[in-house]
Amino acid sequence: MTTVNLKLRRTSQEGFLVILRVKNLEEETEGLLPPLPPELKSSFNQWQSAYRQIEAVRSCVAPAPGLRIVPKTVTIYSHEEHTVAVKKYLNEWLNSSESRWRPIRDRLIAIAHQLHQSNEEICIIIDVKDIDLRRLPWQEWDLFEQHYPQVEVAFSSPKNANQLRNKVVPKAKNIRILVAVGRSDGINTKDDLKVIQELEENGVEVICLMQPTRKELSEALWNEQGYHIFIFTGHSGSQKDGQIGWIELNDKDSLSIEEFQEALKQAISKGLQLAIFNSCDGLGFAHQLLQLHLPRIIVMREPVPDLVAVEFLKYFFQEFTNNNSLFASAQKARKRLEHFKSEYPGAIWLPTICIEPNIESLTWEVMCGNNRKDPTYETPHNFSHTINKNLKLRLLTGLVSIVFVCILWFGWNVVLPLPPSGIFLYGGSSSWEPIRELVDKKIRAKWPQFNLIYHTHPTLKLGSATGIKMLLEGQISFAESSRHIKDDEFLRAAGLGIKLKQVPVAIDAIAIAVHPSLNIPGLSIDQFKGIYTGEITNWQQVGGPDLQITPYSRPDGSGTTEFFKENILVNDNFGANVKLISTTNQALKLVGKNLNDGAIYYASASELINQCIVKTLPIIRELGKVIAVNKPGNTPGFKCPWENHKINIDALTNNDYPLTRYLFVIVKKNGQDEEKAGEFFANYLLSDRGQNIIEKAGFLRIH
Repeated sequence: MTTVNLKLRRTSQEGFLVILRVKNLEEETEGLLPPLPPELKSSFNQWQSAYRQIEAVRSCVAPAPGLRIVPKTVTIYSHEEHTVAVKKYLNEWLNSSESRWRPIRDRLIAIAHQLHQSNEEICIIIDVKDIDLRRLPWQEWDLFEQHYPQVEVAFSSPKNANQLRNKVVPKAKNIRILVAVGRSDGINTKDDLKVIQELEENGVEVICLMQPTRKELSEALWNEQGYHIFIFTGHSGSQKDGQIGWIELNDKDSLSIEEFQEALKQAISKGLQLAIFNSCDGLGFAHQLLQLHLPRIIVMREPVPDLVAVEFLKYFFQEFTNNNSLFASAQKARKRLEHFKSEYPGAIWLPTICIEPNIESLTWEVMCGNNRKDPTYETPHNFSHTINKNLKLRLLTGLVSIVFVCILWFGWNVVLPLPPSGIFLYGGSSSWEPIRELVDKKIRAKWPQFNLIYHTHPTLKLGSATGIKMLLEGQISFAESSRHIKDDEFLRAAGLGIKLKQVPVAIDAIAIAVHPSLNIPGLSIDQFKGIYTGEITNWQQVGGPDLQITPYSRPDGSGTTEFFKENILVNDNFGANVKLISTTNQALKLVGKNLNDGAIYYASASELINQCIVKTLPIIRELGKVIAVNKPGNTPGFKCPWENHKINIDALTNNDYPLTRYLFVIVKKNGQDEEKAGEFFANYLLSDRGQNIIEKAGFLRIH
């Protein structure tokens, strides 16, 4: 299992520091998520309030908040528009074009492509302290829906520094489930129990406690044989801050986790793998149980209707006993609650997995296999025969290993699936030109039957938007883009019955070009933005000479321009003083022509850093830290000092240089040769040889 971990920590008023880690890929990216927007908070509170109105139709009055509920009638109190609003504002927030958040979004997309190729199970774990963030339905983020459709989102609590991972498993011969049925007046727990007891047909040992006393529950948890799964069904609740949870054992006893934590620790030490609280509002349980190092917990994040609770349990065990993983089983069971949409909008959000950090995947088969006794060995009668047999086995094993390593080496270094034969037109981003010049020659020499021709539109300017448009209109086989596919392009493709796939293959930096003689130490991102919105019109305003500024940009349709507008200008527009230029070559000639013009331009760093007619400006970050996009090469320049400069790989890798983006190959998924052509091109660039070419062209390797 590969874990994609998002760690969020509040940073005063700026928002949330987010660290993206993928252990198996040695992946780590940092970003800043803007503060929770008031509209999202408000819409969630409205949904929660409307949803909890169902309590008014219970068959009895609940004595404590967060109880499992049974409606008397099918009256809809939680209107569907509230769930729609929550999803809308959640996506507006998580799809923010804030430049410091964008690296997280882009890396998630890139990682999804890498991981899906491996066919390994993926889980997404959000490590967050803030209860407001834990309550949100993260699985509704369209990035997750599009790029991680089969992946369930789970939550994790911060690591305990004194954590000792327990790998003990129960001694029992069969899987053992302890079920505690708590106070259940007004709700139907019999159906829950029926679902669990049906597992006995699969050889499961079910131990059931009906409204137990504290002593009875404690003694059951101390049982020497241990349990694989603990299930509680009945009334329960959590405090508003999500820290403390309790269960209603019977008519007299309410029990917090703290009040029976020693018994729980004992069950965990004997191999308890999973706890399910099929009651309600269980985020408090999850927080406390993770501190006790229980590996996995499933809870309901809000009060749960009877029918929803029972059906989730039924669907979950149907999937889990069929040897689907815990994550896959929970996701499928949760999605099968969709038919409750009209009666209980948002019910599909309720089941929530909480998991201890760095925990392994769990399946029914794994639990069963863990119970098998270790095989016993007898001293063989013919000792010399055994030595010869073992020697042969070792030799065979060694030979197989050598062959396997050779196959791997050969696969990584030589073999790519053969490309389709024929002529394939492609087009798009001009930022790709340095890569095109190198990669096309390599492919042509190796696979002459795979004839690639770069094709431009007869009337439209070069650019990512033009390439994607040509791809949708069938004019090219695949496109090169310097920005991600836009929502309206996905929608247009869907309207045409076309599925698009974007494959990130390289990381690019945007550089700022000015006249070589312009005396200025650099620009901050805010100053850079101010120049292009028209707020800053003289270089003197940013520490330079008294010169009017003339900002140049390529027009809309350029992926670089669209990146700039989305990540730098954000909600603002170009100022009236911005002049639009068709190509980078034209712009560079204008910028380098005369210092008195005070010109400025931005483009892909690979197009600018070795141009002697202009120079690149560093970015000035917080506390005056100056980050250059380029650094000296191995040999000094003759025409200008920066003639042989190279891209500043370290600054890009460490995310010190803020103006970075991904380059994508855009593929049309139709099963035809044009899809195969795009896939081959992308895979070649993702191979070690392809990544070397990307680096040589002045871009950062993606792996």
